Amino acid sequence: MRALEQSLQFGTHECRQWRATFFDALPGLAEDLAGGFVQVAKRHGNAAGNRWLARNAKGLIDPDRVYRRFAPIAGDLTRGFKALRNRETTTLEGIKAGCAWLESVQKRLTVGALNATHDDDALVRYAEAHARAVDDERNAIIGSIAEHNRRLRLGLLPPSPDKPRLEGDRLSDQARYLANVIAERRNPLTPPPFGIPLMAVFAWHRAPVMSLAVADELALAKARKRARLHGVEPPSLKTPSTVQLARLSCSLWWRRKLRRVAGRRLEQVQREAHRVHAQAGIYCSNMTIERRRQQKVRNRTLLETLEAINQEGQTYTLAELAELGLANPDHRRAELMLRIADTEAESRRIGHVGMFYTLTTPSRFHPVIANKRWDAKRKRNRYHCRRNPKYDGSTPREAQQHLQQTWAKARAKLAREGLAIYGIRVVEPHHDGTPHWHLLIWMKSEDEENVTEILRCHVEQDSPEELFDRRGNKTTARFDAKRIDFTKGTATGYVAKYISKNINGEQFDRAGVEDDHLDRYEHDLNEVAPRIEAWAAVWGIRQFQFVGLPSVTVWREVRRLTEKQADQLRQWEEATRPEPRAAARLHEIRQAANAGEWDKFLRLMGGPNLPRKDRPIRPWTVQRMDTGRAEFSHATGEERQGLEALGRYGEPVATTWGLVVSDGLGHESEYLTRLYRWEVRSKHHRSGAGSSGPDEVGAPWTCVTNCTERPRRDGQTTAPRVDTTPTKPSDEELARQIERYHQWRASEEVRAEMESVELETQLARAAARRLFEPPPIPEPEEFFPPELC
Repeated sequence: MRALEQSLQFGTHECRQWRATFFDALPGLAEDLAGGFVQVAKRHGNAAGNRWLARNAKGLIDPDRVYRRFAPIAGDLTRGFKALRNRETTTLEGIKAGCAWLESVQKRLTVGALNATHDDDALVRYAEAHARAVDDERNAIIGSIAEHNRRLRLGLLPPSPDKPRLEGDRLSDQARYLANVIAERRNPLTPPPFGIPLMAVFAWHRAPVMSLAVADELALAKARKRARLHGVEPPSLKTPSTVQLARLSCSLWWRRKLRRVAGRRLEQVQREAHRVHAQAGIYCSNMTIERRRQQKVRNRTLLETLEAINQEGQTYTLAELAELGLANPDHRRAELMLRIADTEAESRRIGHVGMFYTLTTPSRFHPVIANKRWDAKRKRNRYHCRRNPKYDGSTPREAQQHLQQTWAKARAKLAREGLAIYGIRVVEPHHDGTPHWHLLIWMKSEDEENVTEILRCHVEQDSPEELFDRRGNKTTARFDAKRIDFTKGTATGYVAKYISKNINGEQFDRAGVEDDHLDRYEHDLNEVAPRIEAWAAVWGIRQFQFVGLPSVTVWREVRRLTEKQADQLRQWEEATRPEPRAAARLHEIRQAANAGEWDKFLRLMGGPNLPRKDRPIRPWTVQRMDTGRAEFSHATGEERQGLEALGRYGEPVATTWGLVVSDGLGHESEYLTRLYRWEVRSKHHRSGAGSSGPDEVGAPWTCVTNCTERPRRDGQTTAPRVDTTPTKPSDEELARQIERYHQWRASEEVRAEMESVELETQLARAAARRLFEPPPIPEPEEFFPPELC
């Protein structure tokens, strides 16, 4: 007999109805709660069972309701709830732990009013709705400011009084000073003495008209609060208010931020549900890899629909150009391997030694523990995964920040000790998605011991009790150091597998090495590489970073000047006449770069560990100019000032045009490497007049502008030119205007008007609801038997 049926044997009819309210509210837990009630009621009676039920049902939620709400991951949530329930000592404690976890999942997966498990179309519509809401709030504030200015011009509002500065430290002194000021002022009702003009008696004040900057500031404050409520980091306060508001009112900005927040929260829930480990979705969940695949399909489709054309008429799609650059994983892997191999060659030339370090986070960052076992039947290792009781809910991004802080402290210590290092850092995930670092570092042979000890000290400083096994022996689980033995292999061979694994897993299968195509968890590299790439993308983790080496931007910019551009380079030097020593340096470095000799490039750039300001070449970054931009914007109604090119959100745009070469004596020469000017447009571009679009995107309907001045025959205009550019007030004036706006909105008159508007809106909604709601079902008439009539 089920526990629910047994519970009906206890108590009166009213007791059973009272218990049914708990069981109906928690149908997914009704059987377990009924079982607990029956056990208590059998031992201590019905009243004790009722008290037990009321006390322990408090704070619980129905798991089935959470499963229905997040249907795409209902199976994963069910497994996670059951695992938490079975891990506790009693069923009731397990249910409470599972309900607390499901409640936190429900809060995290609800981004504002958006369900994080919904498809991307719902997210796009939600982002558009919030961008429109920010615009609507600003427009409403502009309308309110316009009403304020209209009443002020009509004399319906009193001018803002100039409050005198109260002198005195004590309150009594300030009150006495204010009384004297009032007493000395003339009473406006007293007629002026004979012979004094009436106009000279009154004090005239300029009407303090509010500007649009007030609307921008107030709308920005509301928009930033809206972003924080969704878990989205608002734009930096260092940027201008107009740029911040432009971002917060852009649907594309909201789309990017919401995708990032939803993806990370969803992946973290999958990790907590025990769905990311060696026996399930290794490195990342299956849902994350599918979302990443869909994102790549969207990006590829977009690149196929756009084309770029240069001044010579060459036209390519953006997808074709992406395949030629570092977006191609084969090109990215080849460049990384070249830089590592040639850096090793240069280090051996100057007599430096190489060390390979592995840095791992403490146990509290790992949600799953994997124990390796040998499967004699399959002749391979198998992993048994179980939950880590020390896990504190940290995300991979928080684990990466922990490693970055540890590395920053270690580098600061190395700098104070005068120990110079250079090399590469590779970040890859454990099977449960927790990152760890591999460092391939070169240094002087006499510095090896000190560098290793400094790194070991900083890495093992956190949770030192975890460094020893059951027998008391110290392990290398947190920090491992290996010296590169050139008799056994090169440093490139140490790190080559990690490079290939973290890009696409291809072109790495060394002859004679058994199972070289598998990772440490016995998975094929070609299969796990997309999962590692999706893991790095969803958590925003940089996988590769070089330390102490020249800028790779200089390397890539120099390689733009191939033999095909020799004539353009010669013409540029004839026109600009650079310093001879600088020109000689550039040609020498250009020859090494085009030959693919990174070791020679490193040597000519000053060697490792040289500050970038002292290197002979640095990127040439300039502010972009837009000479073809109209002086007057028909979209915003303002005149444009300056020739600086502005981005989508109105911020200045800086771009790299070439290189700045120093001759070593304080003289610098610029070289242009971006020889082509590209224009990106739709592949199905159609040019025609009369099109609509934001700002200058749409073509004008007519060839003239009716709002401009019409010149007279004598060359003079019919009216003086009016500056339509909105002027931004000073910070003090803006603060006074905002304070005056809040005071006006808090006045009794405006509050009464707003209440009447709100009442009219409610009445209109109620009328529309009554108009469109279905008619009520008629109630059956009361039946009377014939013998009673």
